[in-house]
Amino acid sequence: MDLRIVKTRNSIRAAFIELRKDNALEKIRVNHLCEKAMINKTTFYKHYQDVYALADEIEEETIQSIMNSFENIDDLFADPERFMKGLYAAFISHKTLIFTLFSGRMNVLLDLVERHLVVHYPAIGMAQDKAILLSFLINGASHVLMEAKYEEKVMLNTLTHIARQIIQTMEERGADL
Repeated sequence: MDLRIVKTRNSIRAAFIELRKDNALEKIRVNHLCEKAMINKTTFYKHYQDVYALADEIEEETIQSIMNSFENIDDLFADPERFMKGLYAAFISHKTLIFTLFSGRMNVLLDLVERHLVVHYPAIGMAQDKAILLSFLINGASHVLMEAKYEEKVMLNTLTHIARQIIQTMEERGADL
């Protein structure tokens, strides 16, 4: 890719993230973004359809980066404790960007993570019990993790223990995990 294109896109993205730190996505205007990126609107529209397309691209790349840093992604059913700790570590390593991009929109973040995990575990998409389990673990754990009012070690130990108990209970009841 042409270096000028790379620099322009990086400038647009950096300006967007700066604006997003203090503004809801719906409040970011192309003209303000262009001022901050020191480009004109025509240049912006050569690269992105609108601010939402830019946000979608950056959010998707962030989720992909989180998933790539998720060392224990394969452990959901085999070792839920490692899975939950790995998920937590992946989120913490991207904490600043997550809170910037998904401020007021954590449901979007969780939906994207859940979709990526369903792709990683194709059997989840075919089994409602697995899909419910995954959704419950992701949404429930994220709520506790985002609260940040608990001691980290106690929080992680409790969440991982609960995840193990849920999976064991499902296995005992004959769910195909």
